[in-house]
Amino acid sequence: MKNFEEIINELRELLGQGSVTVEPDQLSQFRVDHLTPQAVVFPKNTRQVSDVVRLAHTNNLGVVPWGSGTQMTTGNPPKRLDLVLSTSRMNHIIDVDTANLTITVEAGVKFRDIQARLATQEDRCYLPLEDLATEADEVICSDRSHSGSFLPMDPPQADKATIGGIIATNAAGPRRLLYRLPRDLILGVRMVAPTGDIVGSGGKTVKNVSGYDVSKLTVGSLGSLGVICEMTFKLLPLPEKMETLLFSFQSFDAASAFVDQVFETSLLPAAVEVLTESACSRLPMEGISDLSAAPFGVAVALEGFVPAVARMSDEMTTMAKSQGAVTNNSLEDHRHQAFWLAVSKLGRILEKENPGLMTLKVNSPVSEWATTFKALETAFSEADLPCALQAHAGNGACLASLLLDGKDDGVMEKAVGTVNRLSSLFSETDGSLVVQTVPSRWKAQLNIWGNPGSAFPVMKRLKEKIDPLGIMNPGRFVGGL
Repeated sequence: MKNFEEIINELRELLGQGSVTVEPDQLSQFRVDHLTPQAVVFPKNTRQVSDVVRLAHTNNLGVVPWGSGTQMTTGNPPKRLDLVLSTSRMNHIIDVDTANLTITVEAGVKFRDIQARLATQEDRCYLPLEDLATEADEVICSDRSHSGSFLPMDPPQADKATIGGIIATNAAGPRRLLYRLPRDLILGVRMVAPTGDIVGSGGKTVKNVSGYDVSKLTVGSLGSLGVICEMTFKLLPLPEKMETLLFSFQSFDAASAFVDQVFETSLLPAAVEVLTESACSRLPMEGISDLSAAPFGVAVALEGFVPAVARMSDEMTTMAKSQGAVTNNSLEDHRHQAFWLAVSKLGRILEKENPGLMTLKVNSPVSEWATTFKALETAFSEADLPCALQAHAGNGACLASLLLDGKDDGVMEKAVGTVNRLSSLFSETDGSLVVQTVPSRWKAQLNIWGNPGSAFPVMKRLKEKIDPLGIMNPGRFVGGL
């Protein structure tokens, strides 16, 4: 193995002088938990990624891919961190084929920029992009027509996240109820394996794979199987009408009864989100105070043809009133989009307010979402731990944010003990608890990924086969893979 100075010189020869940094001030911006990398590299394309990874493989260097950093709190602390591979310069949209509803992009493209690019094909977009102007400060979207297409994902921090990070974490938000997960939208990938080889799978057509769909292995793998460089996705036509219904309820029983009534019908909402008042009041959006007028709020996204949305709006409003809704309101088109963007940004707002923030994602059977929500609320109330709760009702996913300042070790220890007990409880009932955010020094005391279940032996064999040296995101994935 070469000394690290020789490796840096070789990296500079491969990528160029300005594409490698070892400056301490810059390295500190790419810390992963308690570790600071020895160098950060900024490749410009898949070939350069291949060169970097091949060099890392030859010299047994630990490599952590980095997009915009929105998901870097996820996972175990890395076992080692030699290189951070930033995809920030891999920000090209390679192909837009709206006629066939496909798009091909590099990993470093921000999700908001994909939606903006699709908006330029017509005159309408899926994000409120006047808040996300181009570098020239030009507004790139209007609602002059009801046409166009969009990438039907709803990731957390939709204004900041890169598409590579979204795919690496299989990140999804409330509207996965209608549009499903990112893994269901991907048609093909081009990636760099841990050996440095460039491999590809899938293509631009929906039926492009016979046998096992290898591209799906990379989705949600947290970069543990290689570096995803290019992806092709299927698009959808923009909904003709978009509307959000907001209701508040005095009790969780009333809110959950309304939600259950909705799912007993044939209506197809895009999302049904249940939030506690502590979550509603922190949404970064003006003009939605009615949602936090009672202890529990319910937001319902409706997206589709005008008659269908009108029918769902009327029927659901009637249902909510019959269940005792204290307030009801609606947001249309741009305001609808702005609301769900605010929901995606809620985690970032809470983290700024609470340096000791601990966020949990609990997955349980869809039919058990209300039981899971109440179990979380009860556990944190009994432990006197302030929290904000959300439920992607209809998906079985509940999000809990413990609002801690991190300076009181006694409170943090109590939170850790409570979370560990909940993790054991949910693993016994076919659920799982993943700790998504927590101050680094407490990670060792938590089961970050919960019980990996019967799939873990297969995951371990895949990792050992594809990455025998363990250089890709070493130790951060499930079970320390």
